[in-house]
Amino acid sequence: MNRPFTIGLVAIGLVATACGSDAPLTAPSAPASTTVAPAVAPAASGASVTGSESSLGSILVGERGLTVYGFTNDSAASSTCTGACADAWPPLVVSEDWSVAPGLDLGIFATTVRDDGQLQLVAGKWPLYYFAGDIAPGDVNGQGSGDVWFVVGTDGILIADAAAAQAGGAAVGVLVGQSNLGEILTDQVGLSLYGFKEDVDGVPSCEGACADAWPPLITATADLPADLDPTVFSVVQRSDGSFQLRAGAWPLYRFAGDAAPGDSNGQGSGDVWFLAAPDGSLLGGAGSADDSASSSGDGSYGSADS
Repeated sequence: MNRPFTIGLVAIGLVATACGSDAPLTAPSAPASTTVAPAVAPAASGASVTGSESSLGSILVGERGLTVYGFTNDSAASSTCTGACADAWPPLVVSEDWSVAPGLDLGIFATTVRDDGQLQLVAGKWPLYYFAGDIAPGDVNGQGSGDVWFVVGTDGILIADAAAAQAGGAAVGVLVGQSNLGEILTDQVGLSLYGFKEDVDGVPSCEGACADAWPPLITATADLPADLDPTVFSVVQRSDGSFQLRAGAWPLYRFAGDAAPGDSNGQGSGDVWFLAAPDGSLLGGAGSADDSASSSGDGSYGSADS
């Protein structure tokens, strides 16, 4: 069942750095590792990237026709998505003799050297990535994720569709949905919401690359939306000054690996990520990190204060 709790949310730009590190939160102003593509005409077969028509217009696609994306937290053609972020958003890695398909403007493409020494293809000023939630050609499940991931047009410019463009002030909702463990909280499109067992005393600790894999559910202000039950929900301030919705003792997050309503691929991840229940607790099965959850794996709710 679905019971909407309508609240005003705005998406937050999430910076992909190593989770929990003291690394700078922005990319360097001028990467020394960016190289310009050789000005040679590529062959049609074996091209690293080609153009394709989609519901969002003419876009770039890579291997097996899968959609590629740009990350707005990348700057000066340098990638900041590594570690857990790169697991959810695999970079489009190329060899030194990379090429693009005929019909594309070779002059907008280049490569950048990643931290591991691999070459990543760049279109315009955007290093290119796949999304782990895209399975088939034409999928654009990553579009607008966290308001920082967008499909790349054949001109090397990010495409922000109407839904993503509304993120700056559109009203979105928190819903109650069903899972095989019982009722859970979801976002406005039905994607599962999770709590992180390492968020001690209800303070968000998932930042940087962690927050790219687990985007926090951000509220517009520090005020709790009027339609939410104050005995369950509250708002907590993050280290960057933004505000995150909390259920019980648990700040709420999405999982980048969930592509469709009903997905709960993040459940039990690392033994620290668990689905959030409508009463503000976390749902844990047998062997979960939620010590107060049912050890029989019957989906009993664990205490939010455990």
